[in-house]
Amino acid sequence: MVDVVGIHGISQQQGGRLQVLEPWRLALGDGIERARGRVFPKPSMDLVYYGDLFLSDSDSKGGQDDLELDSDAIAFFAAIQDEVVHEDEPDTRMSKGMKGVPPRLGKLANWVEQRFGVAGRLLFFGDLVQVRRYQSDDDLANAVHDRIREALADRPYIMVGHSLGSVVAYEALCTIPDHGITTLVTIGSPLGLRSLRERLRPAARRPGPPPGVETWVNIYDSRDPVALAGPLQPYWSAVVDRVVDNGNEPHAATRYLGKLATGATIADSLTVA
Repeated sequence: MVDVVGIHGISQQQGGRLQVLEPWRLALGDGIERARGRVFPKPSMDLVYYGDLFLSDSDSKGGQDDLELDSDAIAFFAAIQDEVVHEDEPDTRMSKGMKGVPPRLGKLANWVEQRFGVAGRLLFFGDLVQVRRYQSDDDLANAVHDRIREALADRPYIMVGHSLGSVVAYEALCTIPDHGITTLVTIGSPLGLRSLRERLRPAARRPGPPPGVETWVNIYDSRDPVALAGPLQPYWSAVVDRVVDNGNEPHAATRYLGKLATGATIADSLTVA
């Protein structure tokens, strides 16, 4: 039996389950120590790895200067632009060019850069390109969910989803019956974006948490460009939002996992179990 299962975010195409799992396990252990001290038992942990399923999309990773957007992706980002950018926002030039961002999305690119910097803009577009692909490709989503089912065979009861992994976790728990997860922790989640929520699959379009989930805690850094829409409680009333400060790496999974807020949530769930 495993206590906690994690679901990673973007840009893990060249990695593997064990490579991603070890930093997560260590960071979560630090978060639990911050919350409960050194003697509190550390949970067993597994990780759902699916990055290799995006290998054909490797040119659209976060942190890259090249971005390939098809018409559907452009429409997706245009909807986000209409959602978050005021119509009077000036359409100025970006400080550093990013291939593949069409003029139609100039206001969005500039708005994100002004608030989160050049690195934040690259991360924002790179992350949400893969979110959009996951949402639009049912075969890809089914393959990811198959790997989640494999991990659920070890009967974890706590699930942690980072970034795109938070979208994957939420949809999977709404889709897979008898999953056994009672605590869901989302970190650095873009689920606050209406444009993304409207593209959730039918089973995930629900006002409450996924069936069987008793506790849902959402943890975000207000300077995280992927979580720029902020809290989730306005859209799912059962969610408990927590704000943290991840320093100079606001979207890093290990920064989120090492926080007291994350450790306390996991420790409380371990105690209940």
